[in-house]
Amino acid sequence: LAQAKFLPWARPVGPPRVGAMPAPTITEHMRYIQEKLNPVMEALVTAVLLKCPKNPPEFMVKWLMEQDKYDKGEFGSLVDDSEIARLRSEVERLRRHKAMLQEALRQDSSR
Repeated sequence: LAQAKFLPWARPVGPPRVGAMPAPTITEHMRYIQEKLNPVMEALVTAVLLKCPKNPPEFMVKWLMEQDKYDKGEFGSLVDDSEIARLRSEVERLRRHKAMLQEALRQDSSR
């Protein structure tokens, strides 16, 4: 528990479950970062610095999705055109709703 004093996120939550895997140690976290995260992050940062895009978050997401050597999880699966159209329609509906709420707020605050 000495680490919990300095790393509140490392504190166990509740009683340990029977058969549960033990929480990773600091050493295991560091190994995971060095072996799994650093290679991806270094390549990503290099790509961003070489390109200097106007919208870095969008560029980073696109770059990550284009990489074949990294596990994309659920984001690696293909989405059909009808799902994309449905999602675009939902985004547009939410933008209109946001604009309506902002206008209502603007009118309310001007009273």
